[in-house]
Amino acid sequence: MSLTQATQRRIRMAAGITMFLALGALFGTVASAQSYPAKPVRIIVPYPPGSTMDGFSRVIAQKLSETWKTGVVVEIMAGAGGVVGTQAIARAAPDGYTLGWLGSPHAINAAVYPNLPFDPIKDFRAVVSFASTPLVFVTKPDLKVSTISELIALAKANPGKLNYASNGNGSSSHLTTELLASMAGVKFTHVPYKNTGQLITDLIGGQLDFAAQGVSVSVSHIQAGRMKALAVTSSKRTGVLPNVPAVAETIPGYESKSWMGLVMPAGSPDAAAARVEADTLAAMKDPGVLAAVTAQALDVELLDAGQFARRIETDVRVWKKIVADVGLKID
Repeated sequence: MSLTQATQRRIRMAAGITMFLALGALFGTVASAQSYPAKPVRIIVPYPPGSTMDGFSRVIAQKLSETWKTGVVVEIMAGAGGVVGTQAIARAAPDGYTLGWLGSPHAINAAVYPNLPFDPIKDFRAVVSFASTPLVFVTKPDLKVSTISELIALAKANPGKLNYASNGNGSSSHLTTELLASMAGVKFTHVPYKNTGQLITDLIGGQLDFAAQGVSVSVSHIQAGRMKALAVTSSKRTGVLPNVPAVAETIPGYESKSWMGLVMPAGSPDAAAARVEADTLAAMKDPGVLAAVTAQALDVELLDAGQFARRIETDVRVWKKIVADVGLKID
């Protein structure tokens, strides 16, 4: 049965209206993205002043401010290992004008603290991640190992006798080393420290066997021969220590590194998130920003919103398993 001309006209009219509405929605989204931001934006940083997180957040804020021709203000809200500021991000109005600067401690907190005042995944919208840095396994000068495989062999021959220092229970250096122990099937003895300076002094002095420490605080001691570098904890070698192998070259699949990126409160507008993502990725090509990356011993690592969200979820899952295996409990 053929359609009447009137029916055909109604079908064409309906299709035209549908296309018009779709194009209107598309152009509306583009216009909204182009008009954002219409007022100053703040970036909440839940980590201490003077930290790498603080320093690099100001570099990105300055670049975004130049691009947007409006203020981008960094607000430091440190406290409780990052929980205070992270809660402020989660509870901020989801209007696109509050960004959060989250790092790998966020995933560790989700694993260590069972009763956080926010959901570490559902309460945030991942936007973009742009830089990371590994830890590096370093030993006292006279420890008779030169590679991570030799360290593992020594630990297997002397179960529990090798001691390692960390920056405290539940810190990235603690869990990074326990991840190594778990994947290598060995046992180490944990010595937590509250002061990184004292930890480095005791390691150089031979009172400790080894530690996983930040590249930025270790590189000068490594270059001076005061400590030996065995391996970095990223999946690939870092540009800061190009001659130091990655643990993954010995233990495939091993990876633990500090990352940083921007999030928004859950429910923030698509257009605002898209603009922040695009302009931040563009900022990471700027020579001044790249110089700051090198100065702070970071590696450029660009992850879009979807990739960043998956990284957070993966890290939370990995650290929860390690915390359960270790039996770590922190009130």
